[in-house]
Amino acid sequence: QSNLTITMPPRLRSNVPPTSSAQQSCQTISRWAFGIALVLYALAMVIWQHQHLNAQWRSDITTKDALDAFLGQSSSTSSIFRARKYNTTKPISSGGEGVIIGNTVLSHRPALAILQNPKLPDWVKQYAAWHKQQRKRYLDAKRNNSSSPSAAADDIKFLISRCLAQDRCGGASDRLQDIPYNIMLANQTNRVLLVRWEKPALLEKFLVPPADGIDWTVPDDMYEMLKQEGDWHLRGKESDGRLKIVSTTRRDSAAPIFRKYENDVVGHKIYHEIFRLLFSPSKALAERIETTMKSLELIPYRYSSVHLRVKYPVKGIDEQAFTFKKHKSQITQWASNAVNCAAELHPNSTIYVSSDNNDTVGYLLEESHFAQHYIDATKRKKHPLVVKLVARDYSNENEHVAFSDNKEADGFMSVFEDLMIMGMGRCVAHGV
Repeated sequence: QSNLTITMPPRLRSNVPPTSSAQQSCQTISRWAFGIALVLYALAMVIWQHQHLNAQWRSDITTKDALDAFLGQSSSTSSIFRARKYNTTKPISSGGEGVIIGNTVLSHRPALAILQNPKLPDWVKQYAAWHKQQRKRYLDAKRNNSSSPSAAADDIKFLISRCLAQDRCGGASDRLQDIPYNIMLANQTNRVLLVRWEKPALLEKFLVPPADGIDWTVPDDMYEMLKQEGDWHLRGKESDGRLKIVSTTRRDSAAPIFRKYENDVVGHKIYHEIFRLLFSPSKALAERIETTMKSLELIPYRYSSVHLRVKYPVKGIDEQAFTFKKHKSQITQWASNAVNCAAELHPNSTIYVSSDNNDTVGYLLEESHFAQHYIDATKRKKHPLVVKLVARDYSNENEHVAFSDNKEADGFMSVFEDLMIMGMGRCVAHGV
């Protein structure tokens, strides 16, 4: 290395000053440093590759263990809907388990765990405790026919989210998306939030309060009590203290107002936490969900979803006169865009597909280029670095909660099945 000669072009050679011994030493040190850096880089690459292979192996083992646990094949764990008792005096992690109380079935996230989440605003936790106390005090007073001032419940006021026989309430989304805002409003006005549906069926046929969550139900005897209280003041002012009961069917502005509150005040999303404080699948719905997720090998948080509301009345579509064939070009564009979006958010994952139109689901799973690419990859016995689309049985189309003539609760189970399965995934991409 000491005999290294640097040859310069003739026009520059005369301008190069003689190299001093100090400069030569610096050059030698630089070359040694560069050589050592190359060796360290090579060593780092070897270590990284080793760790990457080990991580991949651990990931495979973890995935298998999680699947076995979810499918009930592990003796040490239970499925997301198979309850175990827990000690309510100890903190519960986000992966904790709950108990069955009445027809309340364990969902994948216990209410106690949600209430211990430090990111949940304090008012939500305080309202949950206050709501439980006030609802019980009202029922105890009425059921015991108490007239003593200390036991009476004349001061208790209510906000009722309703869909009675004569009401126009919209679909499932129209009704449910208002609930977090209604909770916030009930808290601000010191009202006990309740939910009462009469059509297409009682909401309790599909969703029930989770153990230790907020009990919004109105059992039949309580319903009679509340009717005797007088007018329910549909769309009355919640802040009017003279009104014992105020009720609402749907508020177009509710969801945007709550999203603004999340962004401007809380700083992060809490909608899903409030939803799970209120709703858990009923026993009948939980059984359907677990059967579907087992058959499709869906593990909570390890898949994503696409929801396509293709019959929504936009761009010339009439919901009542809709046909897939008539609007196929629009629908396939929307569907492809939604799947591409989900695949970008959650690469190389399984994607659960749901829609208000079964032909749209069929197109994605059977005809689309996503389906063909997956078939081609699996036939060649290669790991499919492509989108895998799955869906529950889509031979029958989802009934619309607002427009269907069906009066049987079972006819609407698939709507809530899709809702809960999508909610247990990592993310959801929507298409109109």
